[in-house]
Amino acid sequence: MPAARVLSGSSRTRRIASTALAACGLMLLSATPGWASGAIRWHGCGAQQPPSLQCGELSVPLDYHHPHGAKITLGFNRLRAADRAHRVGSLIVNPGGPGGGGSGVVAVEAAGRHLWNPALHERFDLIGMDPRGVGTSTPIRCDPDVYNRPVSLFPTTKAQFDRLASWARAFGRSCRERTGRLLGHVDTRSVARDMEALRRALGDGKLNFLGLSYGAHLGSAYAELYPKRIRTMALDAIANHSVSVNTLFSDAAATYEDTLNRFAAWCAQTSSCPLHGRDVLALFDSVVQRADQQPIPASECADGSCRPTVTGGEIRMNALFLLVFKDGVAAIGQPSWNDFANALARAEQGDASAFSMHLAASPTDDPFAALAINCADYPPEIVTYEDFVAKTLLGRVVAPHTRGASEAWLGILACMRWPVPVTYLPHSIMVRGAPPILLVGSTHDPETNYVWAHELRNQMPSAVLLTRDGDGHTSSWLQNSRTSDAIAHYLITGETPRLTPSTPTESGRPAPRPRFAPP
Repeated sequence: MPAARVLSGSSRTRRIASTALAACGLMLLSATPGWASGAIRWHGCGAQQPPSLQCGELSVPLDYHHPHGAKITLGFNRLRAADRAHRVGSLIVNPGGPGGGGSGVVAVEAAGRHLWNPALHERFDLIGMDPRGVGTSTPIRCDPDVYNRPVSLFPTTKAQFDRLASWARAFGRSCRERTGRLLGHVDTRSVARDMEALRRALGDGKLNFLGLSYGAHLGSAYAELYPKRIRTMALDAIANHSVSVNTLFSDAAATYEDTLNRFAAWCAQTSSCPLHGRDVLALFDSVVQRADQQPIPASECADGSCRPTVTGGEIRMNALFLLVFKDGVAAIGQPSWNDFANALARAEQGDASAFSMHLAASPTDDPFAALAINCADYPPEIVTYEDFVAKTLLGRVVAPHTRGASEAWLGILACMRWPVPVTYLPHSIMVRGAPPILLVGSTHDPETNYVWAHELRNQMPSAVLLTRDGDGHTSSWLQNSRTSDAIAHYLITGETPRLTPSTPTESGRPAPRPRFAPP
């Protein structure tokens, strides 16, 4: 769901993970499971998934403070290395979120969609772990009818704010009632401990991990807990858990605004842009203002999957998720900037379907785990109406066009009245004794502010920061990219790129893929 976005990192990649199998015509259904507490019994993943894919489960503690108490299921899948003779080991991947399941993006690769750098499938068993609360793991459950209640995410009066706060309280209570004790144990530190349990069960020695966006938050949590159990760790598009929620909000709002401005400049310079020759920012503002005065119809929502009309606030919220990948991601059908231009033109003409809010359809729908994990990792930022007014003012100052409708906004709102306490507070991590860790950031990522990569680097003495000078969220899924190749080379060999202080590491020109020697 495009509006169900969260504080730390890419919710778009979380949405990608939850819809990746659908893009391949697959379903997240498993054959007879083989649970085990310390060993994996691999089995088929069902007739509708590629035969090369294997699934497994582990039983892990609900609460790691009580390791012999109640247990939950950790689900994952495996795509075995294509080059068995030169196999390096297992590589656990996380596509972002929170709430993104690794099993979906590994299944995409198994279906032949070539989402990841080809060298990774050649040399690693790709392991798609679904974090606790997500996908094939024991899920977070909430009431979709409560979640779908119409409420403004941008109240303009105290009465509207009170209705929003009542919605947040009712939604949180529905999650507690339907999920039970798990709701209080989906924090990222617990997910990192689950990943350690999976590493041990795989039996391949030290950890190889590739985490995108929220996956960088997960990776940094693991590195703080288990620095000497890492072989390689690449964190791509850095989500920063060491700063305040207020800073995260302002940074995310500014990052989104920067991307919208860069889209407008690109469209002015690119004759193939459907809005070439138009004042794109003025058009965006006018469509938002018109939708705030009278919601714009969404003709593609007649089936009930999304709201039939779209407000200006919803356009501001959901435009981001059409701007995430400049060139799109063909393997999973993700839109490009050209698609956003077409969507904005359609909205101007009276059809805002591309910006409509998705309606949750089941107790385990897309946004629920994301919000639960978010509220476990960050304290409430808005409690009173005065807090809300101050925050909306900040959003308008740092982002005049998008006005704070960033990744962080719904996460902040949903956590206003969350029924369980925060269990993993933001803090500066301490990583001592780890091997070189590769951090990757792009200068104009629309979701993770480039500054966050530098802040995490300062907390990891062994980290090397690889910078891509360009647009778009994450670098691992780029095709014909020196940055993607450098990530793969590091994961295979353990060798970090040689950097210079004055030269960005991605020129924008395709480069030949490097040849990797056997480890």
